[in-house]
Amino acid sequence: MAKSRTTHSVLLGPGDMVTKWPGIGETRALELENLGVKTFEDLLGLWPHRHEDRSVITPLWMVQDGESVTVQGIIQSAHYDPVKKILRVQIQEGHASLTAIFFHASWLKRQFEPGYKAIFSGKAERRGHQLSMAHPDFQVMTEDREPLLGLVPIYPLSGSLKQVFMQRLMRDIVPRFAPQLSDPLPRPIQEQEGLISRPEAILHQHFPPNALALEASRKRLVFDEFLRIALAVLLMHQVDPHVPGMVQKPDGPLVQRFLASLPFSLTEGQKKAWDEIQHDLRQPTPMARLLQGDVGSGKTVIAILTMLAAVDAGHQAAFMAPTELLAEQQWLVLQNFLRPLGLSVALLTGKDRHADTYREALKTGSILLVVGTQALIGDRVEFKRLGVVVVDEQHRFGVKQRARLSLKGEYPDMLVMTATPIPRTLALTVYGDLQVSEVRGLPPGRKPVETIHLSHKDRRIAYQRVMAAVKRGEQAYVVCPLVGGDDEETQAKAAVDLAEGMKKIPGWRIGLLHGKMHSKDKTRIMEQFRQGDIDVLVATTIVEVGVDVPNATMMVIEEADRFGLAQLHQLRGRVGRGPKPATCFLIADPKTDQARERLEAMVRFHEGLKLAEEDLRLRGPGEILGMRQHGLTGFQLAHPLKDLDLLQRARGVAREIVRSDPQLVQPEHQALRTWVLDAMDDGIPSQVLH
Repeated sequence: MAKSRTTHSVLLGPGDMVTKWPGIGETRALELENLGVKTFEDLLGLWPHRHEDRSVITPLWMVQDGESVTVQGIIQSAHYDPVKKILRVQIQEGHASLTAIFFHASWLKRQFEPGYKAIFSGKAERRGHQLSMAHPDFQVMTEDREPLLGLVPIYPLSGSLKQVFMQRLMRDIVPRFAPQLSDPLPRPIQEQEGLISRPEAILHQHFPPNALALEASRKRLVFDEFLRIALAVLLMHQVDPHVPGMVQKPDGPLVQRFLASLPFSLTEGQKKAWDEIQHDLRQPTPMARLLQGDVGSGKTVIAILTMLAAVDAGHQAAFMAPTELLAEQQWLVLQNFLRPLGLSVALLTGKDRHADTYREALKTGSILLVVGTQALIGDRVEFKRLGVVVVDEQHRFGVKQRARLSLKGEYPDMLVMTATPIPRTLALTVYGDLQVSEVRGLPPGRKPVETIHLSHKDRRIAYQRVMAAVKRGEQAYVVCPLVGGDDEETQAKAAVDLAEGMKKIPGWRIGLLHGKMHSKDKTRIMEQFRQGDIDVLVATTIVEVGVDVPNATMMVIEEADRFGLAQLHQLRGRVGRGPKPATCFLIADPKTDQARERLEAMVRFHEGLKLAEEDLRLRGPGEILGMRQHGLTGFQLAHPLKDLDLLQRARGVAREIVRSDPQLVQPEHQALRTWVLDAMDDGIPSQVLH
């Protein structure tokens, strides 16, 4: 470490801001913040995305053309050509030499002082006796700096940050601050699981002495990621054993009348899921169940049965959807289903002009069934006796939001649903102690949607097929591309432009739906489409879930390579909901291998669970699970499929810890409690940890 830094940073600790470190000014601080780094502890957790093996230095005379190597030599010269904007740095080793070439990097010249040793890593190019390397990673050896060799970390970058700066910064920071961190995991658990200490794991994740040390480091840090999330979720799902839950009536008269009113019989998958839920509803302990079912598998019917069981028992039931449009759609669906029973359903959203009236009616108990958005968990909403909570599209809500809604009643039964299935063990870890039910299979007569990938030059084929379907009396969706990112305004503009272009072609009636429209207009357009007054609905991704129009048989997704697999599968699920064959066209010229693989998976697979596993395989856990919505920091090193064994072990340890110490108040768990609470973006509702 440079002497000048020691005097300035002797009193710094891991929690201090990185701006206190020499060399980190306002610009670099903002660029580091873009990487999620504000404090030195944040910096310690900025893991390298890979390590390059620079343990072997190849003599210059042995370097072959096209070889990726690490070489060294004495700097002979550093010349910048202002016309061509090229910096050439020549090093020499014995009789051999190499020229490193840097484009638009005049500022680098002062770092290459002749006479010092330099180490370059990169791909070499040999033309005759001339050896060169374009934009190599480099290190210049000075009196106070040792070379960084062996397994060298390669860090994510932002803005003008350079790899050499990040490596030097980390080499100064990590050995200094990592040993100052406490280890939240009790030593007996470390020994039981064969784990190294967390400070050692952090140090070796950045600068491993060898491959074995890197693997041991990763094992500990992956275990920590799984354990932290599992503990946080388990804490939030705790129920006070002294407060009994509500017993519902799953065989009550409303439930029986609803089943008799259905124009179809429940599928075997629906029957199995309903049997499991009925068992839970009869128990005095609150139900906490996750209902996974593929798009169109009939989860809504199971949700209605669950809500009616509460009403039959004299309780209220609430259905929470992630957006206003989806809440409105589910409200319409529930109204259609329940009208024959003489039951009304209220709709409560943040913009509803009847909100005050509905809130009063919920408080007095005159409203028994309500559908709403997150407005349902607002401070002003009170229920007289909330018995059942159904949460739709689970991946869009966090455990904190579910916890807050459950606190609206005396531990109501909770059913959370998702059409974005994930592997069972991962579901149990992320969603806590929810029991898992699956609605397998599709209703009788429903067939998988044929999926076809077309390039832009062949997209007319898709629209010709749509026109033919319209002439047969069928309907279609056209989903506009993601333009400029997942931004509502740019998506809306793309949808408007697409719809205007299609309206110029006679033969079909075009409707438009996007997130910037007024709620009334969105509801009106959807109702017109449902009634068959619109042939083709041009829309943004707000039609991703919840929209049910059995006569829609065609789906065209423009720029399909910009969407994730889960979203593509949800969009495809909007068609094929009736007895007629359905087709989904994916219009795209994929620019990356991963994008091409996603489209190939969509064409090959129709089952949501298989596609979810493909998604995990292709792009890792990332935001597939909506970890940010959970209020939890997501997975960084862990991969739920590749690290399944560690996932299971960490979840087992978490369950044992919470079983022995439900509030983590024992002395040996104090550090663990603080560590888990720090994982939350804005903490756990205070009523949950009391």
